[in-house]
Amino acid sequence: MNRKVHQNYIGIDVSKLWIDVAINGIVKKVDQNKNAICSLIKEQIAPLRGRTLCVLESTGGYERLVSRLLHRAGIEVHIAHPNKVVAFARAKGRLAKTDQIDARILAEYGQFIRSDEIRQPASEMQENMQALRARMRQMKDIRHQEYCRLEMADDSYVKRSIESVLKLLDAQISDIIKSLEQLISKDKALIANYKIMRSMKGVGPMLCLSLLVDLPELGVLNKKQIAALVGVAPITIQSGQKSGKSCIRYGRGDVRKVLYMAALSALRFNERMKVFYERLIGSGKPKKVAVVAVMRKMLITLGAMIKAQREWQV
Repeated sequence: MNRKVHQNYIGIDVSKLWIDVAINGIVKKVDQNKNAICSLIKEQIAPLRGRTLCVLESTGGYERLVSRLLHRAGIEVHIAHPNKVVAFARAKGRLAKTDQIDARILAEYGQFIRSDEIRQPASEMQENMQALRARMRQMKDIRHQEYCRLEMADDSYVKRSIESVLKLLDAQISDIIKSLEQLISKDKALIANYKIMRSMKGVGPMLCLSLLVDLPELGVLNKKQIAALVGVAPITIQSGQKSGKSCIRYGRGDVRKVLYMAALSALRFNERMKVFYERLIGSGKPKKVAVVAVMRKMLITLGAMIKAQREWQV
């Protein structure tokens, strides 16, 4: 628990037009704009004695302005996962849902979480990179749909139309990648981490971009935490006399997809990963399990390399 660390817990329920702020059990509605939020911070949050933790729920982007302004004011912020907040509210027996109740629940949730769960909010640059990365995923999804339509198309006009759209999408994706690379080139730490990751055989530009944008915790969290965060840590399913096979689930699926493709590449070009994989297969592990183990090993190794600021050692 982080009761020993923070003296004040503030819950902030965010919506498009306003925010509901719970301070010491009292909820106040504030307009969702820079001036109103800055006034709130200056007059009611900053004067509080002792360390303060503000808890917000991830709302798909509406929380960014509040989070950024709080962070600039030197106030700690935790962006809570909605599923965890809902589970916490149910465990507390809070079934009703209003903006005021949600704000109070978030304040209580701040007292419940551990200190090591609190992560610094993304910087403005990180937010820009995440927005570009999200757009690239959308473009790739659309491209996949168009490619499937092309395979089924018989009419020549329809084929030309789809091919034209595919060319446009490819150009858009290429532009987004260039924009991401330009953002990374402005940050010395990101450039260094990119170079370090690329030194491992099997790690290509797409995995590097994915890890830098979608997994900023790499090199900060320990190996168990980072494996669980991505979803490559086996989860045991057991209840009473029932004992199922361990499997992977949850985590950051987008990172996992790119990491999977990188693992397949590493099995061809990275001798150390290839030997590790073959040893698992030789001990009777299924191929899919062995590939996931390679994914986990690559992720943990990359984290250790970044933490030590050392390139791949052959």
